[in-house]
Amino acid sequence: MKNAPLPTAPLAEAIEYYLALRRQLGFGLEREGAQLLALAKYAQETRHVGPLTVALMVRWAQSSTKAGAHQQARRLEIARRFAPFWTALAPATEVPCAGQLGPSNSVRRAHIYTPDQISDLLNAAGQLRACPAWRGLTYQTLFGLLACAGLRISEALQLQVGDLDGEQSLLTLRHTKGGQSRQVVLHPSALSALQRYDQRRPKGDSASAFFSLRSGPPLHPDSVYEVFSQLRRRLGWPVPGWRLHDLRHHSERRIIPSGA
Repeated sequence: MKNAPLPTAPLAEAIEYYLALRRQLGFGLEREGAQLLALAKYAQETRHVGPLTVALMVRWAQSSTKAGAHQQARRLEIARRFAPFWTALAPATEVPCAGQLGPSNSVRRAHIYTPDQISDLLNAAGQLRACPAWRGLTYQTLFGLLACAGLRISEALQLQVGDLDGEQSLLTLRHTKGGQSRQVVLHPSALSALQRYDQRRPKGDSASAFFSLRSGPPLHPDSVYEVFSQLRRRLGWPVPGWRLHDLRHHSERRIIPSGA
């Protein structure tokens, strides 16, 4: 770990240091990190000078034309969590009040997908434009795994080829929430689906990403959310409404046959 940046260091450098410290403690911070770096970019583009101020953070939180009131409050809350950390080195840093733009958290009731809805989703995924040839099977298997094993999307996308143990019917998750590892016992239908996909996916070593459209990097979360949104609209599901994350609350612990 490099030394702490000086109080006069660019905001981006301070944020990078903050993220590195927290990631050493096991926090992923993918989205939070992206938002904080966006704050640093906004400060640079608006030629902000001097300490980090509440006014700057509020302007940045409200600067996105796509962000609703709740999302703006969430953006400010992310900045608010960083500010106290930075005051230790730059005392002139200002800290927004909690809830300054309204509540940043909202409780949403999870949608419990029915077996028919899961089957419809997997069928629709299997019919995705085949470029590459295994694209449809990739999303079909991914969505089925989320539903039958209760995985978070981040856990599934970080799976490596070597994490699947066919003999023991086990899936090892090495990058779970809080940095802990755990194992998931797979239903025979889930194991069969994963093995079928593994035979058709791009080949790589045991450290290769399991869910990948090429032999290199894993699927990007944004791509997965976009595909899910397309399928949701195609199926006539509520928009906004039923979420990808809700798949993990599905009570059926088998991959429902999709005709594949």
